[in-house]
Amino acid sequence: MDARLREGISLFNDGRFFESHEVLEAFYQETDPVNKPFLEGLIQLAAAFRIFCDFGEVKGPVRMIRQALIRCENYQPAFLQVRVKQLCKAMEVWVEKADGAEAAPHSSTIPKIQLQRFSFFS
Repeated sequence: MDARLREGISLFNDGRFFESHEVLEAFYQETDPVNKPFLEGLIQLAAAFRIFCDFGEVKGPVRMIRQALIRCENYQPAFLQVRVKQLCKAMEVWVEKADGAEAAPHSSTIPKIQLQRFSFFS
């Protein structure tokens, strides 16, 4: 896995969405074209949660997350060692709760990006 992707995911999972966006964007600029739509989805997730956490917006981030999920759907179940299927399901649940909630969800409910674990045994 590229170190920039790993760092961007780590920053995302630490709730540092602006920094995550910046690192992922730098990786995006130099990556293979086949990776770009998937990375656009991750970048969009980081941007959405930055807006949610820093500005308290819900509707815009919900819309952005739905768009990110569309970008990521063709990369399931996993891509670049990211558990895409699991991520999409978790984001869908978050979006549904956020969209129907009377009050904005707490930032602690934001799903994490999980990586695949490899085993040398079948």
